[in-house]
Amino acid sequence: AIMGAAALSVGDILGKVIGFIILPYLTAHLGASGYGALTLYLSVIQILIIFISFSGQGLLPVKYMQEGEGSSLVFRRDNIALAFASSALLVAIFYIVTLVAKISVSFSDGFLVVLASLAQALNFINLSHLRISQTYKVAAIGQFLLSAFNVLFTIALFEMIASTPGQRLIAIAASFFSIQLAYEFFVYRKIAVERSVLQPLRKRYKEIISYGVSLLPHHGSYWIKSSVDRFFIAHYMSTAVVGVYGLAFQLTSIVMLFFGVINQAFQPFIYRKLKANDFRGVELIQYGYTALVIVSCIIYFFILPFAFPYLFNAEFNRAIYYFNILLPGTAFLSIYYIFTHSLFYYRKNKLISIITMGSMITHLIGIFVITMTEIKVEYFCLVYAISSFYACAVTFYCGKRQISIERKR
Repeated sequence: AIMGAAALSVGDILGKVIGFIILPYLTAHLGASGYGALTLYLSVIQILIIFISFSGQGLLPVKYMQEGEGSSLVFRRDNIALAFASSALLVAIFYIVTLVAKISVSFSDGFLVVLASLAQALNFINLSHLRISQTYKVAAIGQFLLSAFNVLFTIALFEMIASTPGQRLIAIAASFFSIQLAYEFFVYRKIAVERSVLQPLRKRYKEIISYGVSLLPHHGSYWIKSSVDRFFIAHYMSTAVVGVYGLAFQLTSIVMLFFGVINQAFQPFIYRKLKANDFRGVELIQYGYTALVIVSCIIYFFILPFAFPYLFNAEFNRAIYYFNILLPGTAFLSIYYIFTHSLFYYRKNKLISIITMGSMITHLIGIFVITMTEIKVEYFCLVYAISSFYACAVTFYCGKRQISIERKR
């Protein structure tokens, strides 16, 4: 199991690395303004994924561990059905908005944003089941190919049609959907679901929707911290500045994606240790992971400035300055997620939402202060670091307290 998880992590990380290799290509072909527009689209996609998936990838592993694989497979199927329904609703709403109001985004681009969001939401759901069921080989190959297709489709569309944000969205949607179809055909089509585990459809849908709604503050607060700044910068400055800031954020998010893969790989082991009341084992994973994040960020901080001029055009040079201020915030968030597992396992969704709401309010207060005083991109970076530290510190404390309570039982 450990070797399988490691193989999935390596495959996933290699896939993400392939995805980041295309960054210099994207920035060179789109320019600061075009990359800024793409950055805004990707920011919208991140929040739409939350609405489309209902955060089902978080509850599915719990269903698997507590109710068995049959129950989790039914949950997965229902989650995907709701994802398609919510996507259709979002497209209909956006179409009505384009009819009654003049907006700068075309219907075709809006449709592509929803399509790319749905494709990524399905990947989260499928990958969650593959991880918890320890189907590591299939998951690892799938994630690596996904990133490779993403790059190849992007280059093909840019070279053959046009270098636009819309073509990039098409490449994202096509690469994610192709892998989900492969998962469906090679894995899930061959698994029979026991009819005995089925509850009434209405009750199943209600559970998914209730879970998703309960976590909206949790995921919404992360979106606000990682994305809302870009819309303020676009409003008060320009999309070109958003492009430079977006590149800086993307470079720091390499840390988040790298440790997000490791964090998710640890989830099944943490859940199993919690089920076995092996609390010391959980703490060893948490502290080892935290140390790895800190060391990696320090190394990255010193290496990136040397590599940057060889990868990106001079118009993006300011990004390295923003990167230096953003990196601590990304480190805090990377650490924060490892301590949420114990709270998720014991279904402390309300507590997690309260913590993240506090972090979100801290962030919004910071933005309000900036807009009332002086608009500078580096101030947005600093606010992100402060609100991320808040989320990390409070979650660490609550996670430790929850484990302490369980120890005494």
